[in-house]
Amino acid sequence: MTGRTDFITEAKWVDILLIWYVLVDTAYQELEKQHGAWRRRGPAPVFTDSEVITVAMFIDTFFHGHEALGLAFLRQYHQDLFPHLPSDGHFNERRTILGPLSDQVRRQISGSEGLLSAQDPVRLIDSAPIFVATYGRGSTNQTIAGSEYFGVAKSHGAKVFGFRLTLTTTTDQVADRWMLAPAAHHDSTTMPAALEDTEHALVIGDGAYHNPTAEPVLAEKQGIEVLAPPRKDSRQPWPQPLRQLVNRVRRNIETAFSILVTVFDIEHPRTRSLHGLIARLSTRLLAYNLCFVMDKYLAQLAA
Repeated sequence: MTGRTDFITEAKWVDILLIWYVLVDTAYQELEKQHGAWRRRGPAPVFTDSEVITVAMFIDTFFHGHEALGLAFLRQYHQDLFPHLPSDGHFNERRTILGPLSDQVRRQISGSEGLLSAQDPVRLIDSAPIFVATYGRGSTNQTIAGSEYFGVAKSHGAKVFGFRLTLTTTTDQVADRWMLAPAAHHDSTTMPAALEDTEHALVIGDGAYHNPTAEPVLAEKQGIEVLAPPRKDSRQPWPQPLRQLVNRVRRNIETAFSILVTVFDIEHPRTRSLHGLIARLSTRLLAYNLCFVMDKYLAQLAA
C-alpha cells in the first residue's frame, strides 16, 4: 500500500513542482473567472501569483518553512523552472499577501478533484496548538499580546503561547475548514465559531467538544448534530459500543493531524506576523490536501 506522502521522497522534485504549479494555476484562473481578477491595478508581475504559491508549498513541505534555504536551493538547482524568482524579502511579502487566496485555491482544487463533496454530511473536528513563541517569552512577544494566548496543550504535556488551530476534515482525512483561536480558549467554546459556515452536518469530536449549551443551538439554527462523548461519570453516559465507534472514526482526524505535524510541521509556522501565520497555515493545508491527488498525476506524467 502506497503511503499518502511517499511521493515527497520517491518522486522527482521537478515533477512535483510542475504538477503543483499546473493545479494551482488552473484553480487560480478558475477563481478569477468566478470572482474577477485578483489584481485590480498595475501591470501583472513577472513572477506570477501561482508561482509564489507553488514555491511557498515547496518550502513548507521540503524545508519545514525555512524560506532562505528553500529559495537558495531553487536558485542553485532549479533556476530554469523559476527564472524570475524574487529576492527573499520580496517573496516573503508576496506570499504573506497571498495567504487568504492560497486557502481559496485549496478549496477550489479540493472541489474540482472530488475531495470535498456537498453530499458528504460527516465532518470530524479536532485541534492542535500553534506555537508562536516559547512560553517564557510570551509576555514580551510583539506579534500578539494578552493572557488569552497563554494556554496548555494537554496532548503535548506542555504549556503553549500562541493559538489553537481548529480543523474539520472528512472521514477520508481531507482538510475542510479551519480556524485560529487564542490558546487559552477551550475547544468546547470555540466549536460554534469553527462551525459557523457549516450546515446540515454530523460533526464528530472528542470529549473536549461536548457542549450541552451550544449543541441545541447548532442543531436548531444550522442543522448540525454534534457527536462528542460526555465524561464517563456523566449522569447520562454513552453506551460503551457508541463510545468505541466514535473513537474509531475519530482516529482519521488524528491521523490527519499526525501528518500535518510530522511532515508539514504545522505547529511551528516560523513567522513574525499574524498575516504571515495565516499564509503559512494556508499553504501547508493546501500542500496536505494535494497529497490526495499526487499519485494520480505522477502516474499520468510517467505514462
